[in-house]
Amino acid sequence: MSKQLSLPVSLKDEVTFDNFIVGENQQLVSHLQQLIFNQDNAQPLPWLTYFFAETGLGKSHLLFSMCYLAEQQNKSCVYLSFKDKDYLAVEMLEGLELYDLVCFDDVELVEDELEWQVALFDLINRVKEHGHSRLVVAGRYGLQALPLQLPDLVSRLSWGVSFRLAPLEDAERCDAIIIRAEQRGLSMSMEVARFLINHLQRDLPALMQSLDKLDEFSLQQQRKLTIPFVKSTLKL
Repeated sequence: MSKQLSLPVSLKDEVTFDNFIVGENQQLVSHLQQLIFNQDNAQPLPWLTYFFAETGLGKSHLLFSMCYLAEQQNKSCVYLSFKDKDYLAVEMLEGLELYDLVCFDDVELVEDELEWQVALFDLINRVKEHGHSRLVVAGRYGLQALPLQLPDLVSRLSWGVSFRLAPLEDAERCDAIIIRAEQRGLSMSMEVARFLINHLQRDLPALMQSLDKLDEFSLQQQRKLTIPFVKSTLKL
């Protein structure tokens, strides 16, 4: 069996637990890491985990990080975002209970897809019965607020443990941008990072997209990341 199911998402090596800014989420991060490290140990751990947060707070980063860590530990893993459900068949969920780690993202997007909800319901039952896989599901809402047509699916998701992913403080957002800039070989001061979070959308994906543009133009023009350069490049 291959270690990763072929899906329309590629795992990015730079998206790991090491560069996730934890903030107030240490309990959640430690739990997700332990699901992989302790999988073969006698210590009982929940086989089902659900965590939720608004868009842009790092849910996908954590799921990618889990898959990256699982691969490092020679575990079989699969990641699927329900954003891609229109390009996939529900039959793709068959047999996933045989994987060590199964990660589902954006579960609220099956809101109007009863067939997907039933397939996910059935998979949860198989995972519990098989007793091998760790299933981790992320969504935008708490369990009782999930807009699902199948009440029994919410009930099944409640079989595990649930966490809320807390947003970062401004200083932690700055740290996240600076770390990602350093990974690209860019030097960013705290002053520039503060300018970015004060003048752009505050969610991390939007900030990272702006960093992509700054990286490209900085390389082309051989310029440092100063506030005047940022203003000019991003037209602020």
